[in-house]
Amino acid sequence: MGWISKSAPKDEAADASSFLTRMGYAVLALAAPVGVALHPLAIFVLFPIGVALLCIGAMLDPPDDFGARFWGALTSPFAVLGAAALAWAALSVLWTPFGVAAGQHLLKLGAWGFAVLLALNVTREHAKATDLYLFPIGLALLMVTILAVWLAQRQGAPIDRSRIPDAGTVLALLLFPVMGGLAARGRNGYARLLLIMAFLYAFAIGSTPTMLALFVGFAALSFALSDLRRTLTDLGWVAAGLIFFAPGLAVVAEAVVRWIMRARLTSLPPPYSTLAEATTIVTHETPRLITGHGLETVARGVHYGNLPPQTPHSLLFQIWYELGIVGALIAAAAAWFGFRVIADAPPRLAPYLTAALACNLTLAILCCDLSDSTWFTAVAISIIAADVAARSQYRTTRPSAKHLAHF
Repeated sequence: MGWISKSAPKDEAADASSFLTRMGYAVLALAAPVGVALHPLAIFVLFPIGVALLCIGAMLDPPDDFGARFWGALTSPFAVLGAAALAWAALSVLWTPFGVAAGQHLLKLGAWGFAVLLALNVTREHAKATDLYLFPIGLALLMVTILAVWLAQRQGAPIDRSRIPDAGTVLALLLFPVMGGLAARGRNGYARLLLIMAFLYAFAIGSTPTMLALFVGFAALSFALSDLRRTLTDLGWVAAGLIFFAPGLAVVAEAVVRWIMRARLTSLPPPYSTLAEATTIVTHETPRLITGHGLETVARGVHYGNLPPQTPHSLLFQIWYELGIVGALIAAAAAWFGFRVIADAPPRLAPYLTAALACNLTLAILCCDLSDSTWFTAVAISIIAADVAARSQYRTTRPSAKHLAHF
């Protein structure tokens, strides 16, 4: 009977670890997305709780070769590019007019990246199907919650009107990783149903950027299903070119739109007035595009009146205005590598990762930036959802964090 007493503590630790891991995924997959539709601070409380539960579960029953996996993630091309971006952003604190706020934002971004790497590496080699299905259930609950919040608003409930647009953004971010997980398990019908419902919700919400991002993701998915490697190559060069040549493209687009509309862009409603403001900044502050104005100057500049209200709020503009050509070069390289390494993902999941990255880059180009904490926290959850989907496929090699942390 001695073997019972020796193995029992280990079994109990494994059971406790499995329970805490599932609770962590439940918080990230169920509570956090729904929380976005209910309260503006919910996701910022629930995300660290979910990651902490994953870490505690790993401490009770440590996974094999955690050290090697984590070191491999830290030395991956994406971690190196991320460290370079953080280093350049830290250097820009020297010339930003908002040094304290920039330093705080920098620490927040570093903590976010570290939490993502932990969540990707503390888990077991293979994920259980029950963990995977938490994310589609969470997406369905998010849709139900959006409908409930809309009905409550119609009845005069004091709910922040930004809840529904923010929830729509989270819906777009999680859709394609969740679809990939379902398709990888052979649940193609449910995946298509989620896609149709997401388009219906985006149309009902009336968010043009969200609708465009879903359409770009759907187009990328269609092309990737037919010819994955060609699609990844083309999208990688297109994304890198859009990021690196954005100032020149803005000037050309402004001239074309003015020629077609036969009116000054400043006299037209958004997004034309926003494009005009971006073009004005590019043409009148060209030397500053080399170094950028420093971290946090876009959001704080608009808030304090240093920049006009029509200033674009997107990651693409933020990169160029705050970090200059160095930040743009790092971002372009990250986008190019991001698409190229999807080829190393499991074959059934790779097209959906392509769609997810294309969708998220579209949001970053159109409307989302690093001052939108809801967006980049939801990005972290979508990365974790993709990781669970990849690890839920048995008889396949587990992709490392460097192959999934490119969203």
